[in-house]
Amino acid sequence: MVGIKTIKMKIIKKIITGLFSLAFLPLLGQDSVISLSLEQSCKLGIEQNVKIRHAELERQKAGYRVGETQSKLYPQLEAYSNFSYYYAIPKMIIPGEIFGQTGLIPVEIGTKYDWANGFRATQLLYNQTIFTSLKLAREMEKLSDLTLQQAEEEIIYQISQLYYLCQGTVDQITLLEDRKKNMDRLLEITALQSKNDLILKTDHSRVEVARDNLQTQIDNMNQLSHSQMSLFKYLVGLPLDSEIIISDSLSFSEENRLGNLFREPVSYRIELQLIDHQIELNRLHRKSIRQSYLPTLSGFGQLYYQGQRNEFDFFRSVDEKFYKVGVVGIQLTIPLFDGFEKKARLQQYDIELQQLNLAREDKINYFSKELLDAIHQYRNGLTVISRQKKNVEVAKEVYHVTLQGYRQQVVSLSDLLMSENELTEADLSYSHALVQLKQAALDLNRVRGELLIFKETH
Repeated sequence: MVGIKTIKMKIIKKIITGLFSLAFLPLLGQDSVISLSLEQSCKLGIEQNVKIRHAELERQKAGYRVGETQSKLYPQLEAYSNFSYYYAIPKMIIPGEIFGQTGLIPVEIGTKYDWANGFRATQLLYNQTIFTSLKLAREMEKLSDLTLQQAEEEIIYQISQLYYLCQGTVDQITLLEDRKKNMDRLLEITALQSKNDLILKTDHSRVEVARDNLQTQIDNMNQLSHSQMSLFKYLVGLPLDSEIIISDSLSFSEENRLGNLFREPVSYRIELQLIDHQIELNRLHRKSIRQSYLPTLSGFGQLYYQGQRNEFDFFRSVDEKFYKVGVVGIQLTIPLFDGFEKKARLQQYDIELQQLNLAREDKINYFSKELLDAIHQYRNGLTVISRQKKNVEVAKEVYHVTLQGYRQQVVSLSDLLMSENELTEADLSYSHALVQLKQAALDLNRVRGELLIFKETH
């Protein structure tokens, strides 16, 4: 049975979910644009995502399994009605001397028709296996809680990853559109120069090709952005036709730099917790099997009314009655031999325990390697960001100097287009490096088990 504390937590969560949904209700019911921060996106995804809702239902099922197991400790009461027709009545052999005869005489015991109606009650008094089964059910409930947390962590990771990709794509589209505006102005200048025979017509054509190539890049990036945004809406649980703005900035500053990279994780990984609970489940299963060798003691009581007839006249006869029968007692069951079934099951769980311990050891080694990789990736991202930032500054300076030289007719158009391409590539590389750094920080938080921190602090 689900505890009072669990029920209260569910009520509180439903209230919070309702308030959060109400906050987005005006946006979802209108054609207005929805502005989402990363934290809002993750919270909305946790509330709306199908996998999370499925895991939540599994957790509820686990709570009811606890109640199912507890019910076996309560009295069991049932009503019954048994009707029997003896087409051959049982006989008992008795000595003939009782009736003044010699030899053995068969005597019919009972009547053709027998109808019994009553109640039967049983109460388990001692069965150690039931108490262990209750611990198993509660451990399964904890396991389902961890499974839910794992699903929440996974959806937060996926949403964050896609959020950064959407940010990067939008920034790159904005950057390319700015470059295209510059190229349009340059195209107007070369068109005028070509008309006045100041430059060759081929020079003007080269600018047109460069402008068209930029437009193609923009079109491709817009298509990529549309695909990314559709997947993002699916993960968050919003209608695919809704309009969304990514409100967080992709920019990086020293304030965004993570602290001590080698600090202790907030909690050990959910994957390890799951294995630990599986090991505990294995221990309880083995304990339950060993306890099944113990005796079982239960009390029982029965009250019924029995009617016996040689003719089927239960509803017509008033002379013959139903006779009251009552019995109470205690039943002791002692297992003696089961063909080595329990021994074979114990050996299976012993092997499973070895497998779980091996899996746990392998996970620890892999997580250590994963942490070092994440730290290295983040440090490398910081280095790349610093280098790309300098490249952008240099490329901007070169472009402005080249542009001035072109206006003064001392720099060729080829040099100007080259510097324009170099600036575009530098800006795109910097934007890509920002996304990679965000991804590295996300991976580092996931390895440390810190993706769910905002749920505890808000």
